[in-house]
Amino acid sequence: MSKIPLFFIIVLAIIVVAASFRFVQQRREKADNDAAPLLQKRVVVSNKREKALNDRRSRQQQVTPAGTTMRYEASFKPESGGLEMTFRLDEKQYHQLTVGDKGVLSYKGSRFEGFDPAP
Repeated sequence: MSKIPLFFIIVLAIIVVAASFRFVQQRREKADNDAAPLLQKRVVVSNKREKALNDRRSRQQQVTPAGTTMRYEASFKPESGGLEMTFRLDEKQYHQLTVGDKGVLSYKGSRFEGFDPAP
């Protein structure tokens, strides 16, 4: 039996290192968000986006159409001026927002916590 090609071992090692790096990065971001203080700002909803995420390859879609998963994002601009902030939201939170709404945005680090519209 022949030896496993060196190229295959190198490719496998690169995949393992990349996956490990991404896992550690996600865990660190979650820990940073958990440790961050809850901040609140008066903002205006400046933009909403929903994007279909596809978990199938193009050939699989030709055979059977994919059930699409959606990613929801909203951007908020501080009323007092400053940089626009964009957060990922779940579907329920996303559909409660309307572009132009004013209110108080609550967030921890890069994690959206809530939006309370102004009366």
